[in-house]
Amino acid sequence: MGAFVFQRHLHRHDDVNLVMSALGDDPQCLPVLIALGATLRRDVASALREVIATGAWQSDVRARGSAAHWREEPRFQVFLDHGLEKRRNRGPKYEHLDTALLTFPETRAALYRVSAAGCPQHCRTKTGTFAEDRHVDDYRQALFGWYAAIQHAHACVVRAGRWFADPQRSDSRRPEAFTDWMSGTRRRHSSGAVPAAEPAAQRALQEVILMMHAWSPHTFEAIDVAFQKAEGEDASHGWGGSFEPAGRYEAQAAAEALASVLSPQERQHVRAVIDGIESDDEFRDMDLAKDSTLACTSDRHRAYGAGPGEREDCATARGRVYEEASQPWGEGVDRAADAARLARFLLGPHTDRIHYALAARGAVARGTTERAPQVWNDNAEPLREAREAAGLDLQDAAGHLGIKPATLQRFEQATGKLPGRPVSLGYLQLLTLTCTQAGRIAPACIPKAISQPVISLPTTL
Repeated sequence: MGAFVFQRHLHRHDDVNLVMSALGDDPQCLPVLIALGATLRRDVASALREVIATGAWQSDVRARGSAAHWREEPRFQVFLDHGLEKRRNRGPKYEHLDTALLTFPETRAALYRVSAAGCPQHCRTKTGTFAEDRHVDDYRQALFGWYAAIQHAHACVVRAGRWFADPQRSDSRRPEAFTDWMSGTRRRHSSGAVPAAEPAAQRALQEVILMMHAWSPHTFEAIDVAFQKAEGEDASHGWGGSFEPAGRYEAQAAAEALASVLSPQERQHVRAVIDGIESDDEFRDMDLAKDSTLACTSDRHRAYGAGPGEREDCATARGRVYEEASQPWGEGVDRAADAARLARFLLGPHTDRIHYALAARGAVARGTTERAPQVWNDNAEPLREAREAAGLDLQDAAGHLGIKPATLQRFEQATGKLPGRPVSLGYLQLLTLTCTQAGRIAPACIPKAISQPVISLPTTL
């Protein structure tokens, strides 16, 4: 990841650092950090879901540059790698992103689907007024903000734990239970045992544990050892050899601070939270990704007035894409045929899918392209009849070609000047595509050199 990308998306990262530095040693840093972390984690999940749903990632400079170098379509993995770092202290890592998405199964399923497909797979809805590059920018801003938040998690827990456990300090902000203070809950306790953590306190515990876990892979082991010691058991660290050494003592200090201020019931709840995190693995995402009935979660469906039918169509298409992409590839399997079959589901009768199908025009020889206007002009009547028989509306056809309906109507009547070469080539390929989708034979006047790049990727939905 280049320094430019890091600098460009540091606004929310710097905001988090500014707030934390302003609080200094104030124990209030922990509740504030929990609120920041929860918001940023939710923003990472929702923004990434929109990046996938709208296909905005395909406009990323790095993804397009890599695609142009290898003469292929942009790949999602290239986009994802562009915002992630392998070194721990230089930017967000895969581990940080995975933890941010841990309790957002819909985003994780969308991520799994688009990664499995390895192809453009976005929302089957019309382009809205909201600029697609905003989705990418929102995602990276939130990701870098989340990265800044998790860096402060262990230190904030240590400072807050020491403050809460110090009997010498009197502070009006300190309630009876540590979890109440973390979540901002105010309640009066009876003289009996402290009741179980309320939902707000449970969420606060979950958020801080997720941030600690994102920053250090040793967090869970450190908490387990510290809790056992707090309960009088003999325990020691094993420090798994496969883990990176960074973050071991941060995790140990934070775990010991938590053990000193949490009640037995709260420690048991922390163990339940950790068990839930560890069990929330990719197999649940795989099951969710296979579900063709899962409604599309894109905010564009809600923001731009799309009906439930469109959401269901989008969900069905995504489920079928996953089913195609997840077919095992072994010896004797025709990978080209599998790729074409996948493209059949990815490319449907919508503007964005047609755009990708017509992008194959680069494979048409220049000499054939130059003859396309004359082919169209000489066969205007049968081509128009074929378009109408295939069910392609004049308005839609003009929209796909980027011209006015009146202009297309005039060209189809073979009146006036000949259409330009790009429009002519696009029209003949669009007509071939439409006939293929409708199960009809394309007009014989369309040269195979023009139709072949399109019909080599069937696009029936």
